[in-house]
Amino acid sequence: MIRNRIKDVVELAAPAQEPVSLQEVKDFLRVSFADDDAVISGMITGARQLLEKRLNIFLAVRSLKVTFSHDGCSAIALPYGPVGNITASTFKYDLDDTLTITTSTYTIIGDQFKQFKGAAGWWTITYDAGYVTAPEALRQGVLKQVAWMYENRGDTAKTGQLNTDVLYMLAGYDKNAWI
Repeated sequence: MIRNRIKDVVELAAPAQEPVSLQEVKDFLRVSFADDDAVISGMITGARQLLEKRLNIFLAVRSLKVTFSHDGCSAIALPYGPVGNITASTFKYDLDDTLTITTSTYTIIGDQFKQFKGAAGWWTITYDAGYVTAPEALRQGVLKQVAWMYENRGDTAKTGQLNTDVLYMLAGYDKNAWI
């Protein structure tokens, strides 16, 4: 029995830019020296990655290749939206098939957070995902997470954690939440 299930997500390229710049973060933190620039830059990337993983969205654009099974009946949400251009799609009747069909015979439902509906089988879709310009609330979330990480650097008990204030602030963007 085929179910709608994501098998693999491959990030083909890292984002070209972060949703906030080093200077924006330094201004937010009121840091006027360059000694911590490398640390803060790493924290910007780390904060973005933590928020993306928690919210199941991408804050910056990159290309993804997603392989999933599809039952042919119900729609399946494409992960890590917002979903931009679909650049390639292939289909197999079974995961072990040697024949791969390049096709565009499928339906996309939705505007930003799109759902896919096609024939029953295994699909591989390549698409651009993420915000070209992140909404201000998400940008503020990254700034606040970086500030929290900067304030708590060196505290191994808090390494890799998300600030609960940021989670509450961004709860409306959480694609993992039940409504």
